Amino acid sequence: MWWRSGTQHLEQTSRRASSLGAAALATVLLGATAGCSLILDKKTDQCSVDSDCEHFGGHPYCQEGYCVASGLGPEGCVIGAPKSQSDYLNACSTSKCVAFDNCDRLGLCATGQALPPLVDPQNGTIPPLLNTVPKPTVNCTDGAPGGATPSMIYLFGSSDFGPLLRAAQPSLSALPVPYRAVFQNATSCAGADAVFSTDPTKHVMKDPTGTSSAWAFYYDDNGNQVNCLLDPAGDTVNIGISDLYAQTCDPTYIPGASVSEYTGPVTPFVLSVRATSPEESISAEAAHLVFGLRGTVPANSGMKNAAPWTDPNNYFIRNSGAGSTVLTALTIDVPKAKFWGIDRLTTDNLRDSLLASTAIDQSIGILSIDYNDKNRGNLKALYLQSTGQNCGYQPDSSPTTYDKANVRDGHYPLWGYVHFFTPVGPGGVPTPAANAMVLLFNVQKIAQSLLDDIIGASLTPQCAMQVSRSAEIGDFGPRVGLQCGCYFDFKTKGHTDCQACASAEDCPGQHPCNYGYCELNEND
Repeated sequence: MWWRSGTQHLEQTSRRASSLGAAALATVLLGATAGCSLILDKKTDQCSVDSDCEHFGGHPYCQEGYCVASGLGPEGCVIGAPKSQSDYLNACSTSKCVAFDNCDRLGLCATGQALPPLVDPQNGTIPPLLNTVPKPTVNCTDGAPGGATPSMIYLFGSSDFGPLLRAAQPSLSALPVPYRAVFQNATSCAGADAVFSTDPTKHVMKDPTGTSSAWAFYYDDNGNQVNCLLDPAGDTVNIGISDLYAQTCDPTYIPGASVSEYTGPVTPFVLSVRATSPEESISAEAAHLVFGLRGTVPANSGMKNAAPWTDPNNYFIRNSGAGSTVLTALTIDVPKAKFWGIDRLTTDNLRDSLLASTAIDQSIGILSIDYNDKNRGNLKALYLQSTGQNCGYQPDSSPTTYDKANVRDGHYPLWGYVHFFTPVGPGGVPTPAANAMVLLFNVQKIAQSLLDDIIGASLTPQCAMQVSRSAEIGDFGPRVGLQCGCYFDFKTKGHTDCQACASAEDCPGQHPCNYGYCELNEND
């Protein structure tokens, strides 16, 4: 397993410049740390080893007698390969970070100071859907491949799944036996129920009754969402979709002889506010007060309220079965069933309701990154400072990038894998319909066209991750397996420092050539 941090990137740049003079060195390093004051003192022979530069602060290093700014931060960050969860969260980085001052903002100043007890939520009524969707006029099978016996895949679960379905449909349409994937949104745990539950009625998806946005839908050949009608008797779910491990929803939901579990890309979640809000960051402790105590503390607690977020009617969330709620709950140490806030029924409605809120400064919502990214002009992700972290990070290295750098390297903890739950028959094989979908992701190297579509949906393919985890919001470990970090950087930033290649023969040493670039290995 290789580990590529900001430190190592700058060290590699430094090695490439080792044969250059001081003037050329400054030019080369400028490309690695644009905007920094690089040579910290014009005095020559000011150092012979990195420790000679420590008095400058900011982790400078010694290069050809000059102390050179590394561009790494924040102060007190951890240099080198992470060895613990705290090391991952506090590793030195070139990413922008914004700290949340728990002492100044919350009065949480003493080490080990306890937070006030949680207060059971008394949430208001769920308002009507902001944008209701009329009953569809077409059947889900109309015009589907296969003619009289249409080739269909029925999926049910997390309402954050739409963007990934849109990314996957072109690959399904290009299969030798093409399929149309039809999805109906609910929650992550409802997706698990649809496959694991012993109640057979939960294995069938049906049209909603009354006015609802929960109509089934698919994406046509032009990428347009088409809402559609299911069979009047219902359609059997081929795949349950979740942002959670099955056992997070129910401890008895253990994959095995009758159900298989597959994981797909990583979905980051963000605490999102209106773009014009003056707030920039939030800590796990502040979010704990917001969603666990409606943002207010007892008068005798010696602490301060989590202003401006003190009105639960302005908390835009999903219910306790939603992946966004469960993953946030684990991150901020609030039980998922104890959340203050109003369930907005679907992710689309949550986004639209947050955008329509007139209490701009007081509003806060929990959104999957794909929904937030598509609305960056009107919404912004708060910098999230996890427990024990010395600064807050967004999923990306800056508000203007889409590189998911802090998700990929362990600075940003609020994310989950997309999970596919499929019933299996004898031999542990899913149905042909389910198999068509999961095989797109359950291969060593996914198709480049699908990779492009996943990246375009603001999701992070596992091959671009440097870290992995085996439990919900669990500790990070180094990810092993095929890497595509170089290609991901190129697609999201428009450039990469990696060497281009047509095959492994173009790469030095034992570097593999993946998606046109020489990927690093553990010796780099």
